Amino acid sequence: MMKRTFKITIYALALAVITANLGAADVEADRISEAAEPTRTATETRRTGIVIAAEQVMPAVVSITVLQTKSYSYSSPFFSDPFFEEFFGQIFPHEHNRQIHSLGSGIIISRDGKIVTNAHVVTDATTIKVTLADGRTYDTSVIGIDEALDLALLKLTDPPDDLRPALLGNSDDLMIGEWAIALGNPMGFLIADAKPSVTAGVISAANRRVQTGQGKRFSYSGVIQTDAAINPGNSGGPLTNILGEVIGINTFIFTKSGGSEGIGFAIPVNQVKKFIYELEHHDTRRTAWLGLGVQTLTLDMARALDIPATKGLIINQVFDDTPAKDAGLEEAWVITSANGINYASETDWQMMEQGFFVDDSVRLKGITDQGSTYTVTLHAAEYKAPPTAKIAALGAEFVDIDPALRYRHNIASREGVLVSRIERGSMASELGLKEGDVILTYGSVETPTINDLKKAVNAESDPRTLIIERDGGRYRLYRGFSG
Repeated sequence: MMKRTFKITIYALALAVITANLGAADVEADRISEAAEPTRTATETRRTGIVIAAEQVMPAVVSITVLQTKSYSYSSPFFSDPFFEEFFGQIFPHEHNRQIHSLGSGIIISRDGKIVTNAHVVTDATTIKVTLADGRTYDTSVIGIDEALDLALLKLTDPPDDLRPALLGNSDDLMIGEWAIALGNPMGFLIADAKPSVTAGVISAANRRVQTGQGKRFSYSGVIQTDAAINPGNSGGPLTNILGEVIGINTFIFTKSGGSEGIGFAIPVNQVKKFIYELEHHDTRRTAWLGLGVQTLTLDMARALDIPATKGLIINQVFDDTPAKDAGLEEAWVITSANGINYASETDWQMMEQGFFVDDSVRLKGITDQGSTYTVTLHAAEYKAPPTAKIAALGAEFVDIDPALRYRHNIASREGVLVSRIERGSMASELGLKEGDVILTYGSVETPTINDLKKAVNAESDPRTLIIERDGGRYRLYRGFSG
C-alpha cells in the first residue's frame, strides 16, 4: 500500500514539474509574442500618411539643369562714385551677358512627358536637361512660358514609356493647418543623387499677395504659404497634400540667410491647370481683362467726390466693348472688394489681373458716385492687343500704344512704340533695348508710331542715342555704352 502511494506521489510530482515547465514555456512564448507584436505595430505606425504620399509623388519629381544667358550690371571705376551714379548711372545702362548653369525642379503631369516648373527656372535658357528620379536624363523643349504667373510647361524630347505622372489636386479647398509636403532637388547634384528630397509642414495661409519690389520680373497674387522647407533648387517642384495630390508649385521663399526660414510660397495648382489648358488649346496664354482702369482712393478724392468710403479703388477708365462696360460700371465708382478680397492699391489690383484667365468670374462690390452700394459679377474677356510689326533691321517686334496698353503696362507717355519681343544678338539688343521699353526718339527722330520708327531706322541705321521710357522713367540710351 505504501509503495503504491509512493508511486502516485512520484507521478504527481512529475506531472507538476511537466505542467510547470509547460506553463513556463507558454509564458516565455507569450513574452516573445508580446515583444514581437510591438515591432510589427511600430513599423505600421511609422508608415504615416506623409510617407505614403511621398512614395506616390516622388517618381514624378524631376531635376532640371539649365544653361541660361543672364544680363548683369557692372560699374566702371569712374561711375562707381555715388555722385556720378546719381546723375549718370541711369543714362549709361552698363550691362553684359553671361552664360551660367542653374538648377531647379519640376513635376511630370502626363505620360507623354509634359513637365511643369517655374518660369524663372528656364527663362533665357539655351539648353535644358531633365533628370528623372531614377537618374535617366533627357533633352527637353519649352512648350510655353508665362512670366506673369512664373510658370513654364516643358516636354521631354523622347519620353520613355514608363513615366508616372503626378495627380493634380484642388487648391480651392485648402485647409489652414493641414499637412503640406514639399518635394524637389535642393542644391542640385551637390548631393550627387537625382532622387528628390522631402520636407513637411503645414499650410500656413492661402491666397497671399506678395509685393516683390520695384523692377522685379515676377509678381505673385493668390499664392499658398507654407512652412514646409523650400530650399534653393526646390523651385518648380510640387507641394502636395497628405493624399499625395499636387496642390501647388514651389516658387520662392522669404529669407535673410539664403535658406529656408519657414516662409515659403507655392503657386496654386488650379492656376497651373488653367495655364496648361491655355497652352494646349491656344498655343499661348490669352491675355484676360475686365476692361477698366483703377487708382488708389485717397481721402482727398473721397472728400472731393463726396464718396462715403475711405479705402478702395476708384474707377478712372471704362473701356468700350468690355465686360466692365457691359456691366454698367462707370468712372468715379469705388471698388471695395473683388471675390471677397479687399484691394487698397492699384498695384494689388494689377497683380490680381495678372492671374486672370479668360472666362474667370470676378464678383465686385463697391459704392457708386451717388453713395449707393452695388454688387456685380464680371467674366474676364480676351484682350485683343494692337497688331505687332517686325522691323528686320532691328531684329525686334513692336506695337503701337493704345489706351489699354498704356494702362496695362503703366506707360506714362501718350505716344511711342512698345518693344514686344527682341531676338537674341539683334541690333535692338545691342542698342540696349529691352522688352517692355517704349521708344520715344530714335536718333534725332521722334517715333510716336511704328511707321515713324521704320522711317527713323531707314534714315539713321546707326543712331548715337535713343530716348525711351522704362519702368515709368525716362532714359537716354547711348550707343556703345549699352553693354
